[in-house]
Amino acid sequence: MEHCFIYIPYRIVCTMEDNTKYDVARELISDILSQGDVSLSLNSGSGIAELKIEIGLPFRIKDKWATIGDDDRPWHLHLNMDEVVEARFVKEPRHDGRQSYSIRFFDSIGRLSIRANFIKLYDNNGNLIMEKIAKFDEIHMKHGGKEIVSLRGQ
Repeated sequence: MEHCFIYIPYRIVCTMEDNTKYDVARELISDILSQGDVSLSLNSGSGIAELKIEIGLPFRIKDKWATIGDDDRPWHLHLNMDEVVEARFVKEPRHDGRQSYSIRFFDSIGRLSIRANFIKLYDNNGNLIMEKIAKFDEIHMKHGGKEIVSLRGQ
C-alpha cells in the first residue's frame, strides 16, 4: 500500500508496501499531482466530470486501486490500475487557436480513463506562460520523452 501527500512547496511524501508493478503509474500520477494548475477530466460517455487539483491532495495505490483524494474532501476518484495501461503526452491546438497540453491515461482496450489537463497556460494578454509549459515538458522528459508511456514495469 502507498500513501502520497503533497506539501508546499510541491514536495511529495509517499509510503509504500508492495505493488511495484504500478511504479511507473505511481510516479507519473504523483508528478501530475505536484502541479498547481491541473484539472482532471473523466468522461463516462454521457457526462464529463472536471476536478481541480489542489495542493496536498492525497494519493495512494492499494491492491489494484489508485485513489486520488479521500472521503474527507468534496471529491475523490478511483482508478483500476490493472486496466489503466498507458499514458499519452498530448499537445494539440484548441478551437480558439491556443495550444492545449494534457496527459491522458488509457485502459487495456484503448478507452480514455482519465485526462490531466494543464490549465491557466496563458496570461491576460494571451501569451503562453513558458514556466508552465516547462513543467509539462519536464514531466514528459522524466518519463522518457516519448508520446506514449507504458504504465507496466519493464
